[in-house]
Amino acid sequence: MNNTLVFLRHAATKKDKEIPVSEWILTEEGKDDALKLIDDEYLLDFDVIITSTEKKAYQTAKPLADKLGKEIRQIKELSELNRDSGELMTKEEYDKMKVKIFEDMNYTDFGWETTQHALDRFKKAVDKVEKEYDGKKILIVAHGTVMTLYFAFLQNKLDSLMERWKGLGFCDYGIVKNNQVVKDIV
Repeated sequence: MNNTLVFLRHAATKKDKEIPVSEWILTEEGKDDALKLIDDEYLLDFDVIITSTEKKAYQTAKPLADKLGKEIRQIKELSELNRDSGELMTKEEYDKMKVKIFEDMNYTDFGWETTQHALDRFKKAVDKVEKEYDGKKILIVAHGTVMTLYFAFLQNKLDSLMERWKGLGFCDYGIVKNNQVVKDIV
């Protein structure tokens, strides 16, 4: 494939333990940061804009799509690691789970999807997008965990997932051309 893929992490989200993680929306600061993306000249040249089906990813891409006059295509398989089991977790339990899933890519608890499954799902979706839009510059707005996994996979750095994840900020982006990382996401 002869594509340029730009992977953008969504802006800051409003955490609400009363609703599933996949339904979280942007904070006011996150909305402001999404608007500021239209000032980054590199982000103003895309043939295609794709997001996961999660609201926070769509909300992040919307100002860019509006500025460029582009439609946003949503793909469920680009969503974050599935954690919508309905089980409520304390912050301490969540933090421990994050460490465990990055240490053992087949570990699961609390009904979470394994990181190995999430990576396989995400890679398959990206491969499909690349084939469908060969030769295009594509913006993919997605999520921290799956993009940490994907970029680590491409660079053979799966042994440093937690360190990489901790270094990833909201609205950070990375660039991949011909399955090679040109700009790391962290």
